This record gives sequence, C-alpha cells and structure tokens, in this order.
Amino acid sequence: MLEVSNLGVRYGHHTALHGVSLHVKKAEISVMLGTNGAGKSSLLKAVAGMVRTEPGTEIRMNGQAISGMAAHRIVEHGIALVPEGRGVFGELSVEENLALGAFAKRARASEASTLRLVYDLFPRLTERKRQQVRTMSGGEQQMVAIGRALMSAPDVLMLDEPSLGLSPLLSKDLFKSLKKIAASGFGILLVEQNATLSLKIADRGYLIENGAITGEDSADNLRHNPAVISAYLGGRTDQAP
Repeated sequence: MLEVSNLGVRYGHHTALHGVSLHVKKAEISVMLGTNGAGKSSLLKAVAGMVRTEPGTEIRMNGQAISGMAAHRIVEHGIALVPEGRGVFGELSVEENLALGAFAKRARASEASTLRLVYDLFPRLTERKRQQVRTMSGGEQQMVAIGRALMSAPDVLMLDEPSLGLSPLLSKDLFKSLKKIAASGFGILLVEQNATLSLKIADRGYLIENGAITGEDSADNLRHNPAVISAYLGGRTDQAP
C-alpha cells in the first residue's frame, strides 16, 4: 500500500530527514521508534503532504505517486493523519467531529458503514455522540480524533504519539483499539513514545536517528534486541513485553 523511498525534508538550512525509506502493508502495524527530534513527526507530515519534501523523494500509495501533492489530495488517495495533540474541534459534538472526517469524496459512499465501525470500535462515543468534545477526557478526545480520521475511509492510518498524556490504563485500551483497527484491514504507521506497548501490538518496527532510518525488523525481534532494550525499553530485558 504505502511505499516511501529516499524521503528528504529540510527546514531552511536544517536537514530533518534524509534518505528515509519504509513501507506499510494492509492490516499491518508499523511503529517508528526514535528520540525527540529524530524526525518522526516530520516523516508523518511529509507523507501527509503537510511539509515540502526534497527532490528525489518518492511516495506511492497503492502504486500511485503522491509525492508533492496537496494534503487534501493525499487524503483522497487513502492516507489519514491523527496529529500529536489530537486537533479535535472542542466546541463541536462527537458526531459533528466525526461528520467532518467524512469530507473526502472517497468517504461519502461508505459514511454510514464507517460510522458504525467507529462506534463499534469506541462504544463510549456512541453514548456521548452529542457531547461537546472539549468536556471529554483526554482518552475520549483521542477516540474522537482516531474516529474522525477513520471517517475519511483511509487505507493507511498514521498516528503521532496517540498515548501522550494518557494514563497507563487508558493507553492499554487505546493500543487494544489500534490492534482491532488493523484487524479490520487498515494499515497503521505509528509514532509512539511508549515503545513497550507499541512493539507489543506492532508487526514491524523502524528505528530512526538524526533523520535517517538506522534499523528495521519484526517487532518481536526488536523488543528482544539488547540495543533496543537499552535505548527504548528501560534497559532491562524483563521490561520487554
């Protein structure tokens, strides 16, 4: 589905990403691990068309080149981004936020069935569909943000630090939901600070440092890799899930 080759991003004289290549398959969760400033968010924004990429970048979605396209056109090709901080409309209700997610032409024919899927994944949203989102908890707002992205009928869902600010219990519930989303056929590209939980649900992982991919392997191999344990899992083998 999603194929990225030789991705480069610059901000003025600063090189944020260089030579990045990755892919995301149908019904697969790929997680991106790296320290703050490694380029993870820039990667997601570049794929989503929110930042300009360098010449030579190739991004393909279902075989079609999307490099350099405007963000709204990339959505039409089947990519949705849940940004860090969620970006929900606080004054609107849950159902209004979800309806806004279905603005893409590709989403309109399946809007009703996608809405049923979102409510099946997040039953709490069904109970609170008319509630203003600003009055909801952080975990509930994250459900709204993910649900709104799903309403665009994507093939690939990208998430930037979805567990940020959530309690450990809510984080576990969130990751269970992501596993269900992938099982429904969506590809997921996940940037996440909680390496332990993300590697537990992921199929494959990438390591990124200083704007470049430094490693790729199955999630199972990564969570038993001593270097990964030391860098991302607290330095103790028994902390790996």
